Amino acid sequence: MFAKLKEHPAVGKLIAQYDHLPKRDQQALAVLVVAIVLAVLYFGIWRPAAGFHERAESSRENAEALLDWMSANRPAIQSLAQSGNQRTTSSQISDGRALMSTVTRSAGESGLSLNRFEPSGEKAIRVWLENVPFQSIAAWIERLDEEFGIVVDQASFDRQDNPGIVSVRLTLSI
Repeated sequence: MFAKLKEHPAVGKLIAQYDHLPKRDQQALAVLVVAIVLAVLYFGIWRPAAGFHERAESSRENAEALLDWMSANRPAIQSLAQSGNQRTTSSQISDGRALMSTVTRSAGESGLSLNRFEPSGEKAIRVWLENVPFQSIAAWIERLDEEFGIVVDQASFDRQDNPGIVSVRLTLSI
């Protein structure tokens, strides 16, 4: 294989130039080539492989710790999951009027002003809010779900010119 390589004209020319160099320059060039080869092996192969190995090991350890924690807390997790399915709210909403009242009151408490709202069937309401902070809307929707069991059936968010400001159309239901 090396014989074929040496027969190549460009390689032959490089070998001829190397042979014409003084002995000290030949030794310096050999040391430089070895240093470059070692650098390529270390930075191109060894270091990336070692970094990948460390990240994989860390990820595995984190997964094991999570599994251990989940196994140790299995009864508590299962009871939370079951209690989440049987939602109990401080005020049970039974009809559209109570829903409308709850939604408008909680919006005001959250610092939001409903531009428009209307019933949508017996247990749903459509609301419109214009130019409000997205974070306020998200917190309000979460509060409606957690405290009253009111969920979003449909949502449409329109981004405004100011960052973080949206116009929203929601259909909320019990």
